[in-house]
Amino acid sequence: MRSLFFARPGVTLGMREREVTSQAKHFDPAFPADAQFVENVMWEESKVVFVTVNMPGSNNDTLPWTGTFASPGAQDLEVAERTAADIRWLETAFKEAEDRRARAVVISLQADMWDPAAVAPGGDGLDRYRPFVQKLADLSVAFGRPVLLFNGDSHLFEADRPLANPASATGMVHGTQAVPNLTRITVQGSTNKPAEWLRLTIDPRKQQPFSWKNVPYCNDPLTTCQ
Repeated sequence: MRSLFFARPGVTLGMREREVTSQAKHFDPAFPADAQFVENVMWEESKVVFVTVNMPGSNNDTLPWTGTFASPGAQDLEVAERTAADIRWLETAFKEAEDRRARAVVISLQADMWDPAAVAPGGDGLDRYRPFVQKLADLSVAFGRPVLLFNGDSHLFEADRPLANPASATGMVHGTQAVPNLTRITVQGSTNKPAEWLRLTIDPRKQQPFSWKNVPYCNDPLTTCQ
């Protein structure tokens, strides 16, 4: 997957290629293993810093690998190296936002780190996200400006502020401080109806720069094309 989608680290795919900052090239020399995470990138647009982080579902990829992939030692190493690299990359992104006096930060990752189904009996659990979420909370509070987090994983659209109230159901999951400036959006999954994509608008001139709207896909016969 990395050789296909990240064949040239720091250069995007698409008809209009763009240079972005990749952890493959911009990593702390004290942690050379971080260079393998070519999917961790960041860029700036209109005074907003965007960052992608490889944070997968299934309780941060801790459900045992099976079949030909079963290898507890390799899995433990993958989780440890990637999580540490993710945290360092998140720190780098917020430092970049501070240095550039960015108006906001947008983070994209896969895992729903507050999925209620994961903490229900028989669920995957959420405890292995705690170090990352606690770092996210600390960095967001220190930044003090709007932070928007996108995730998939649980597949049902939702927009909330999961860490705004430490006593709420989501606030208690990871035991962080109150983070009122963090908004989270779970994007609609491909198997759920209606089939929609999310249109995000960012106006850095506004105190609350983010607005969004779910838009039906044109190939959905049950909705009107937009």
